[in-house]
Amino acid sequence: MTGWSQQTIVFPAVSDEVEGRNGSLWVTVVRVIKVNPLDTVTLRRKWVCLPEGGFADDPMPEWVELGLGRAGRAGLDWGYTFLPPGSSRLGAFALEVEGGEVIAHSYVVDVSRGYHATGSYSAGQGQFVEAMTEPLRGTSHIPWLGGCRNSPCSADNPSKWDYHRNNIGLINPNPEPLSITGIVVPFSNQLGQAMEIEEEEPESFSKEVPPYGWLQFNWVSEVRHDVDPFGYPWIPDAGFVINLRPSTDRPYYAYASVVFSPDPDSDNQMFSDPMFVPARPGYLPPISESEPQPK
Repeated sequence: MTGWSQQTIVFPAVSDEVEGRNGSLWVTVVRVIKVNPLDTVTLRRKWVCLPEGGFADDPMPEWVELGLGRAGRAGLDWGYTFLPPGSSRLGAFALEVEGGEVIAHSYVVDVSRGYHATGSYSAGQGQFVEAMTEPLRGTSHIPWLGGCRNSPCSADNPSKWDYHRNNIGLINPNPEPLSITGIVVPFSNQLGQAMEIEEEEPESFSKEVPPYGWLQFNWVSEVRHDVDPFGYPWIPDAGFVINLRPSTDRPYYAYASVVFSPDPDSDNQMFSDPMFVPARPGYLPPISESEPQPK
């Protein structure tokens, strides 16, 4: 990547002291580090995507300059700095980088079991989120979502689950709305091998994302997946692939945040342990959409 002079980097999930389950409090720390300490790098905010719809910065204001020497090599800030005052405390944003190559990532952290002082320092249990540099176009897929012990996953009394919660994030950095259809491919785990569960009609869902919109929603399967002759749901050992099919070829971004929490009836302390899963280009067709192979 050495030699480029301009690039857009996207931070897909930014939280500003957002309360979550199990008493969690989520804060986002943003970090940008120059690869070459002798470069002078300028960062400008390019757009902001929010649940109710965001905006493009025009003209793009200069956000920060990383100058020469040790003191100017890294930039560190908090999510609330990049979200407009008085707006949503959740969203996504993009920075335009000029002047040199950078390493960029964020840390989405639960500070309820750590430390947090606004504008100073934050630490706790959370997930590392590498900044995205290439948007998705056309079909894509989220390579893994976790399963749950209940069958179906949308069974009553979810507080009793010892399971993964699957949150899907969609980002539309365009001035027009974007419709996305999700097509579910469930996998089981038998004899140590993951295998697709064949269904006549794949489970699906549809979402509409407003212009410059940010959407994160909890997804649960509405289909019972019993693949064992004794009726045991093997989904916890494998999970799901989610195909994403947008309505247009405009750029977009997508990810999943898969959160594990222990069973409240267990002796484990309640916590939320998230894992960030970015979407990848390409479509993984379920068996029902595939042509039979010759024997």
